[in-house]
Amino acid sequence: MAFNEREAGGEGTYTPGEHSTIGAATGPKSTAKPGSALDDFVHDLDRPVIAVDMDDVLSQTNEVVAEWHNAAYGTNMKIEDFYYYYYWMNPYWGNPTETVEKVEQFWKTDYIDKAPPVEGAREALTKLKDMGYRLVVVTARQTRELDRSLAWLERNFPGLFDTMICTGQSQETLTDEHELVTKLSKADVCRKIGAKFIVDDSIENALKCIQADPPVPVLLFGDYAWNQRAAHYGDVKKEVSFEEKLKREGGREFWKEEKVVVPEGAPLTRVKSWDEVIQWVEKQKAEGKL
Repeated sequence: MAFNEREAGGEGTYTPGEHSTIGAATGPKSTAKPGSALDDFVHDLDRPVIAVDMDDVLSQTNEVVAEWHNAAYGTNMKIEDFYYYYYWMNPYWGNPTETVEKVEQFWKTDYIDKAPPVEGAREALTKLKDMGYRLVVVTARQTRELDRSLAWLERNFPGLFDTMICTGQSQETLTDEHELVTKLSKADVCRKIGAKFIVDDSIENALKCIQADPPVPVLLFGDYAWNQRAAHYGDVKKEVSFEEKLKREGGREFWKEEKVVVPEGAPLTRVKSWDEVIQWVEKQKAEGKL
């Protein structure tokens, strides 16, 4: 849910350096030096890797965001009102600048710490780990949110995840020798760690993954309005609120006319629940494709 990803239209742009690991025996760590624990992780190829997004795949983030907004602003925001992945494109939020201010306010509260896990996630992830997979959280939350995120994972998914990677944060560890990067996309991270696929709720991230070379297979998670349409906009500094755009459109419900076009044959599969994730994995394994 971090603003860098959901609001600014890009991956998290973090200061290179720290990365975090989550171990069943040792608990969360957030101060490992670049190139140490994650380097060992990358070169341990005994078990295949699955990448898992955090917000609205593991954590019911938008539910608590709506709850907070309603309490703070007296609105009636519902999960169905998140038409787009980026908050400022949706009702109630205001323009991008106003949205930034609201997101800052949200992170000063403990709503995110109390977010419930997505239904069925823990059971499904336990099955995947028992099947021999290594589970990695790949998220675009900001560095300042890392310790809170680790603590939430340990409370709700103890011992299940090997590592947490914030996109753009771990480039010193993940970058190829002599390669200069300023940030990494989720597709880049998945390639670096050899992930078989990623489970993510963002159609924007999904499209980047399946269009990468080589493509990263995606399970596009959740029956969410925001992954039924892709966000299109120009200069974010010139964008207006949803209400202003609706007014300019003369009341036309423009969002209902927008559909995502997925390239034919692309390795993208929609899954509405964690049960469907398990069904897909079992089918792929039975057919020798995974």
